[in-house]
Amino acid sequence: MGDKKQLLVNMIASLVNFVVSIGIGLFLTPYVVHNIGAEAYGFVGLASTFVGYAQLFTVALTSVAGRFITVAYHEGNELKANRYYSSTLAANAVMVFALTIIAIPVILFLDKLVNISPHLVGDVKMLFTFIFLQFVITTISTVYSVATFVKNKLYLSSIANLVFSFVRVAVMVVLFGMLPPKVCYVGLAVCLASAVLTIMNRFYTRVLLPDISFRWNLVSWASVREMLEAGIWNVVTKLQQIMMFGLQLLVANLMVSPYLMGMLSVAQTVPNQISSLTITVASLFYPEQTKYYAQGKCDELVDDIKSGMKVSGFFTNIVFVVLLVVGYDFMRLWQHGQDTTLLYELLTLTMLGLLASGVAVTLQNLPLIVNRLKKYSIGWLVYSAISMVVLITSIEILPKWGVFLVAAIPPLFEFFANVTFVPVYAARCLHVRKFEFYPIYIRYFASTAVAAVACWGIRSIFGLIADNWISLILTCCLYALVTLCVDMCLLLGQKERSLLSDMVKRKLHIA
Repeated sequence: MGDKKQLLVNMIASLVNFVVSIGIGLFLTPYVVHNIGAEAYGFVGLASTFVGYAQLFTVALTSVAGRFITVAYHEGNELKANRYYSSTLAANAVMVFALTIIAIPVILFLDKLVNISPHLVGDVKMLFTFIFLQFVITTISTVYSVATFVKNKLYLSSIANLVFSFVRVAVMVVLFGMLPPKVCYVGLAVCLASAVLTIMNRFYTRVLLPDISFRWNLVSWASVREMLEAGIWNVVTKLQQIMMFGLQLLVANLMVSPYLMGMLSVAQTVPNQISSLTITVASLFYPEQTKYYAQGKCDELVDDIKSGMKVSGFFTNIVFVVLLVVGYDFMRLWQHGQDTTLLYELLTLTMLGLLASGVAVTLQNLPLIVNRLKKYSIGWLVYSAISMVVLITSIEILPKWGVFLVAAIPPLFEFFANVTFVPVYAARCLHVRKFEFYPIYIRYFASTAVAAVACWGIRSIFGLIADNWISLILTCCLYALVTLCVDMCLLLGQKERSLLSDMVKRKLHIA
């Protein structure tokens, strides 16, 4: 399968997976909130945040293993690829065992660490137990997901993720339908779905890479050390992510209130899905970019990165503008009975970071590809440290605005970092002009501004207020079409327009 055709197939599968995932998320969140309440739902996000802390100890290896295995494979060094594969699997098992010893007392004394209403203590502890067990499963099996990446068959990963989503929904619907409502069902469902995902990825590995397998005699701690030396700076990157976003819900819990933490967690649901979309689209270009780097094709790499920026920005921009315009109507329908105004305000503030991440996410892969993570990680850490200091200080000074400050300050600093630091560092890694990527940023911001003004104008002139799901869907389609047309004119180039046109024709079976 040709590179362009492969990209189209991967993109279609990823978008289908995204649409299904966000649809499931939109259904599940109000369903779960209705059954267990906003406060209890907030602990789902907090449990994931705690797992993020545990990932500090594993990310140095898991974040670079795919890159090392892929480069060795494309260099034709099968023995080296097997050594990286086996060593990663063994090292992950050792790290997970050590983290389990730490996690047990944390979960046992969880109510001493965070604010939990007395009637939720046992339920929340079980939730944390299942979420950590899911972390154990995914960490040990991370290396199984490399096969689709190496072969650039990411559509298979999308299929596995679809199965994951459906299993998660099925388990939750059965448990909430047959048993008294508990927040721990969310963790159990994710845990079981992750087990199924692991089985599918293991099958992909055996089919796509039959010559790559775990072998005890190839476990090499020297190889582990080599990967850790390359990935250690991803620990710093992960630390900055925790400082910038991973502490949001914890700060809201400890410095604001558990209820407002829950409302913030609900408001973050859709922005998190948009962020997932940008990462998904950008990742479709990552295997080819890694191959270009391994083969020393710098010009092709730069060109592919620019295309990736435009395409990821295109999809992000459409969802961002639509949600900005119809967000209030959406929240009123989606979370009926909750404080709509508060949720919309938190939603808008949370989306601030997406203003730049739509195009920047493709550049964020580059330091890993070229193995120049040190200065990049330190740069992000500085932004995150300043963000956390400003956040805590601001809450101390303006406590009544606490939840709004928690929602706004980290995304605002993310925006500044993605505009002032990421493109400049990416240019330095590639030895091109400092402002090489800024024209795409300018086109992206211009397209966003024009589309937002146009959509708000249409809404105001024609009074398009959605008071039911059908009218909401119709107005979303209208605003999406307007934004698409603006992006086609201002953001995308001929190459990207051709790519998306081919994707539509393929999907509609047009010759």
